[in-house]
Amino acid sequence: MNELPDFMGKILLLYTLNPAQAMQNGTALEYAEFKTFSNRLFIVGSVPVIGSHEWDSNLQSAVAWDAVQSYLVFESKQDYIVRLQKGR
Repeated sequence: MNELPDFMGKILLLYTLNPAQAMQNGTALEYAEFKTFSNRLFIVGSVPVIGSHEWDSNLQSAVAWDAVQSYLVFESKQDYIVRLQKGR
C-alpha cells in the first residue's frame, strides 16, 4: 500500500486538474489531513488566515486527492507568507 504524505504543521498549495477560474492560482490549506468520504480520498484542512481581508480565511476546505495535479509544501505559515509577498 502506498503511504500518504504527512502534511501536519505545513501549508499546502494544491493545483487541480481543470480548476474553476477562481481556483487557477491553487488552493491553500493548513492543518491538512486525509479523510475518506463516500469511498473517495480527500485532503481536508482550513484556508490559512493571511490578512484581514480574505473572505475565505479559516474556512474548512477539501480537495479530492485524485484531482490534485501538483502541490507545493511550505514549512510553515511564515514561510508561505514570506514567499507570497515576494511573488507580488
